Amino acid sequence: MIFLPSIVAQLFLSQWFSAIGRVSVLTVAIVVGLGFLWGIGSVAFAIGIESVGLSLGYALIMGVVTSVGSIIPMLRKWESIPIDAKLTILLGIIVCLVGVALCGKAGILRDRGTRSVSVGSKGNPSPAARPMTSGLGIGLGWCVLSGVLSACNNIGFDFASPIAGELQRMGTNVLVASLVQWVPVFWGGYLAVLIFSGSAMIKNGTWKKFAEAGTRYDFIRAVCLGALSFLALVFYGMGASSLGALGTTVGYGVFLSLSIVVALVFGFMIGEWRGATKRSVTTLYLGMGTLIAAVAILAFGNSLVL
Repeated sequence: MIFLPSIVAQLFLSQWFSAIGRVSVLTVAIVVGLGFLWGIGSVAFAIGIESVGLSLGYALIMGVVTSVGSIIPMLRKWESIPIDAKLTILLGIIVCLVGVALCGKAGILRDRGTRSVSVGSKGNPSPAARPMTSGLGIGLGWCVLSGVLSACNNIGFDFASPIAGELQRMGTNVLVASLVQWVPVFWGGYLAVLIFSGSAMIKNGTWKKFAEAGTRYDFIRAVCLGALSFLALVFYGMGASSLGALGTTVGYGVFLSLSIVVALVFGFMIGEWRGATKRSVTTLYLGMGTLIAAVAILAFGNSLVL
């Protein structure tokens, strides 16, 4: 969140720091502040997923992120959007939320079915049969909070467009210039994670676990996932910039819809759906198909603006 974005920006955008300095202090403060909220959302994400499971938790969080993170950038440009594009894009967001709801329903059906099957079985239950915690309501609350705050990464990226504009005036290509929009967002995100997760590690003494045998493999995996997460946002930013005025609305909806589909596929791979009922799997497939339909609707809506 600090080193990799800065290194990439320096390699491809040698004037990135000057571009940030050319915009108002208020703009930078807003972007960093939104990044800070995104960082808090990331902390809440871990708590929510741990409470309710990957499939249900991720679907719920991404549903909230999709609605908040897509609609707010759209509202900022509301007056300049043709009416047919507004209706089509809003329809696409609604269809996306329906798909998320179906995927979440599939997760609930899965847990109900696998809990009943696992009763009386010998040995450890499969990951799919892991019962939900008694504090399900609290876990869902963490997921909603994470969704609202996590949407701030896209809102921050949208607010950071003046920084990219400064780079473009310096002669930088519009797609490459979008890289700089993430830098202040990551600054705020890192600060939040450092404060909340760092203080928890100090308080609980769990920072010592980083020195235990075998943890270097966890560290390597974490670094690789961090790099992949950054690259995913870089490509999203480039795609959003190429989509035009509504890139942070349409592109974000497409980005998150497909991320949910991928997360559910990984849920299958790690055994979350092992022993799931036919009804839950059918509902899941319907939800995934609905998400893909939402992608098509959003793409069509954006074509009405271009």
